[in-house]
Amino acid sequence: MIDVKITNGDIETDTTGGAKRIYGRDVLFQRAMLCLTVPKGSFVYDRELGSERGATAAQTELLFGEALVKYSGTTVRVLGMADGAVQVSVNVDGESRTEEVRTYGNVSGNI
Repeated sequence: MIDVKITNGDIETDTTGGAKRIYGRDVLFQRAMLCLTVPKGSFVYDRELGSERGATAAQTELLFGEALVKYSGTTVRVLGMADGAVQVSVNVDGESRTEEVRTYGNVSGNI
């Protein structure tokens, strides 16, 4: 599996100005993180993409888990919430990574 690396909502570029590519499990982790950072319903081409946050860590973990249910072998655990960010542990096929989830706003689909 190959994809373009996205950092803070922007396509990351290499030294030649081309899009930086990611492969394999990095693609699966990026897919999960995009799903967690995009507000549910904001992406015009897939209104089911994205997640919502709850008032507590437990509620947020349930909502995040629901957002990832369609991705086989992918789970999430909320480690903490502070200052608009949610610290999570994302697990893809047995490998875990700790990430910070922030919502950057609507995804319009316009380029």
